[in-house]
Amino acid sequence: MLAKLAQRGLWLLLVGVISTFAVQAADVSIDQFRVRGPAGGNDEFVELFNAGPAAIDLSAWKFNASNASGTVGTRLTFPSGTRLASGCHLLLTNSASSGYSGSVPGDLSYATGVTDTGGLALLDADGNIVDQVGLSTGSAYKAGTPLASLGSSNTDQGYQRRQTAAGLPQNTGDNSADFVTLSPTQPHNSASPCVAMGPSLSIADSSISVHGAGDVAMPFTITMNQAAPSGGTSVHVATTDGTATAGVEYAALDTTLTIAAGETQANFNVVVHGRTTPGDDKSFSVTLSDPGDGVALGNATATGTIHYDIPVQAEIWQINGSGQQAALLGKSVLTYSNVVTAVGPLGFTMQTPDARADASPLTSNGVYVFTGSTPTVSVGEAVDVAARVDDYYGLTELKDATVSVVDRHVRLPRAVVFNRDTPSTDPNHLSCGATNFQCFMSMRVRIDHGMINTGNKRFSSEPYAEVSITANGRRSLRHPGVLFGVPVPAGVDLPNWSGNPEVFKMNTADFGAVPLNTPFNAGSTFHAEGVISYDFGAYTFIPTQFRLAYAAPIPRPVSPTPLLALRIGAFNLERFCDSTFDTTYTCSGGSKEPTPDEVALKTRRLSSYVGSVLRLPDVLSVEEVETLPILQGLATQILTDYGVAYDAYLLPGHDPSGINVGFLVRHDRVQVLSVQQLAANETWDDGGHTAFIHDHPPLLLTAQAGRMRFHVISVHMKARQNVDDNNADATRDREKRFLQAKSLASQVQALQEADPRMPLLVVGDFNAYQFTDGWTDVVNLVAGRYDDRQNLLKLGGNIVRPALWNAVNAVPSNDRYSFLYTQNFGEIQGYTKAGSGNPGRAVPTFQVLDHALLNVPARLRFLRMQFGRADLDAPAQTKDDAASATDWTRAIGVSDHDGFVVDLFVPLIHHRQH
Repeated sequence: MLAKLAQRGLWLLLVGVISTFAVQAADVSIDQFRVRGPAGGNDEFVELFNAGPAAIDLSAWKFNASNASGTVGTRLTFPSGTRLASGCHLLLTNSASSGYSGSVPGDLSYATGVTDTGGLALLDADGNIVDQVGLSTGSAYKAGTPLASLGSSNTDQGYQRRQTAAGLPQNTGDNSADFVTLSPTQPHNSASPCVAMGPSLSIADSSISVHGAGDVAMPFTITMNQAAPSGGTSVHVATTDGTATAGVEYAALDTTLTIAAGETQANFNVVVHGRTTPGDDKSFSVTLSDPGDGVALGNATATGTIHYDIPVQAEIWQINGSGQQAALLGKSVLTYSNVVTAVGPLGFTMQTPDARADASPLTSNGVYVFTGSTPTVSVGEAVDVAARVDDYYGLTELKDATVSVVDRHVRLPRAVVFNRDTPSTDPNHLSCGATNFQCFMSMRVRIDHGMINTGNKRFSSEPYAEVSITANGRRSLRHPGVLFGVPVPAGVDLPNWSGNPEVFKMNTADFGAVPLNTPFNAGSTFHAEGVISYDFGAYTFIPTQFRLAYAAPIPRPVSPTPLLALRIGAFNLERFCDSTFDTTYTCSGGSKEPTPDEVALKTRRLSSYVGSVLRLPDVLSVEEVETLPILQGLATQILTDYGVAYDAYLLPGHDPSGINVGFLVRHDRVQVLSVQQLAANETWDDGGHTAFIHDHPPLLLTAQAGRMRFHVISVHMKARQNVDDNNADATRDREKRFLQAKSLASQVQALQEADPRMPLLVVGDFNAYQFTDGWTDVVNLVAGRYDDRQNLLKLGGNIVRPALWNAVNAVPSNDRYSFLYTQNFGEIQGYTKAGSGNPGRAVPTFQVLDHALLNVPARLRFLRMQFGRADLDAPAQTKDDAASATDWTRAIGVSDHDGFVVDLFVPLIHHRQH
């Protein structure tokens, strides 16, 4: 409520009535701006100025911006009731991450910045351009010759509009003539002194707090923008009811006031009546009219707000209520004999004793008390607290608290046990009604089977910060179904995936349970007690006691190759490129290719992964490799590091960035008979032009190990980044993935029919799950297990018979992942936006994108499938540090996939001389 009142107060501060002077929109101009500042590209502001004689209504006006290519967009639509008084300023600031850093507060904010070489414009409610400034010739917004961009240096510099000899903003219609650079900038807001543009009177809002039965005087000030003329001037003042009623909450006023000659202010009071019981805040209006001759009205209406700050005696659950916002937000409260459950550096949590806890499962019995310094209370003490209820970015807290210890060594309230059922895994039946965690806020929680899902993120100066966790002992895995929140298409008999609402985050060091910057690897398990909090837009567990049950190591290699076994693996090397830019797009995916030193470093790191994490497989499918020479370089590095010789195979495909699939084959264990591309020249109608179906044509290896001849197909299918959307790109990408899978299925079936007894494996990065996403089930189409009822695109009958088997199904369920994707669901289930790049609920989701499909002869020889772990489970800082390691741990973080191996029983395999 306080936030809403503050926002309402801002808007009303700008409210005025249009005077009898003619008001022209052209009186408002962009007076000063910067599009980059000390904090970076979002550290920007735009200052507006009203040079006219009276207030101007800015309701529904727009602040727009353009980039250097002429693409425009609205950054801010002004709220209804926004007015700009004569001679006054209005400051618009960027509120995104690393946004406006100036000391002068903004009046209104926007969240998408202006590019360094773009332009900005002010449009009226009808869409007419009132003022515009450009920083390049390509900007859609500019007047005459645009200004020069101030570049990408993060310094405090911007542009200021020149003034005419009369002190008015200069506007010749030529940006280069009208603006000069300004360093440092000097922004002004609505609270800054206004410039006299002709005599005018304004009145400011006022508010008071009522603490008891006595009457209170609410002061108002009328201000003239220049000294009153000889003889003074007068203005009529009258109150009007709002939610407050004259004679009940306040005494009505209807009078005429005089500002004496040479004076600039007149003051008066409105009497507000007291009360002894709490109540909702009330407000009334004070309006100016009938000013003296030659005097205009600026802000002619003010709001008087009555805050009833009468302390309410309440239990914690009454303070909280059942919603995400506290029921008594903004009120002063008294709450007695609650138990301290956790103590942090700036506050503590307390909870209602079990005997007084409410029976509702939707209200929390805990609350955080902000002290601003180290609390003087201890866990197990009973305390009385007098404080004001506040909301700190979604966390209900008691602020300005007076705390009294009334008992010690009190039994702690029972902890809520988080387990397989709590928090809920069903988004349709969340634990707290509309959310999964709100009813546990600031309460004691015990987790007996915690799972760390991700290694630590970095945050500011903390190299090892938060981790993602579950309390049910399970990883945060992608499960079957259409993406949560996306409507299931007609003709698809499939539910939505749940979106894993049971996943939340943990800040282990906040209350001292573990030392600050303690690293944790994903896959570790733990026992803990602590409290639920809310941090940076998300629900967070802060432990008070913490013990690792299993500390997952990084790297975690696969087991050695068994005796009498052939090991076949696959690994996406993530843009393993040379340093030459000779493709349509950069192979690296960035703005430039890697340097020779960077290529050499990645080669050494990949060698460590292949040699020590995957344990030197006999055949390794590799994806995202640019050229045969660079793959041969990896083979040479492996020989140097491990003394094992590999032969490299790669045939170029059609990817415009040059990435391809290939093989590394152990020279001492496997004899290569042939390597060939499959369906490399197949085409399709891609939006009216003929294009290749396969960007990375499947690569067929035929080889001999011992007496067993076998096939391996290396695949890298089209990515699925668009398929969950509802647009033309999604339709196109779904169709292409479907055609790729059909093409490969036809090739697989042809091989099976040619020699049904030969073992065949299809391995690599399918960019698809082991189950359908509801659009097209790429993996099971290739395997011969496609179900038209569960897919938007219909096959009409499986191509591959007998069907292939996915070895992923033999992997323990918690280990079924080869890729980590953070699925963003937006502001749902109580999660809110908190800075740039944080759209609300963001769920780290582990997926299987890399598969091994085996035909019947291969499955009969199947022993085991394993994923090597060095990339997905490490903390961000560990990945960065690994690049400079001198041992095999340099493999950590070398790719965005984890590779796998499949072991097949081959009794007569032997070493060849090399």
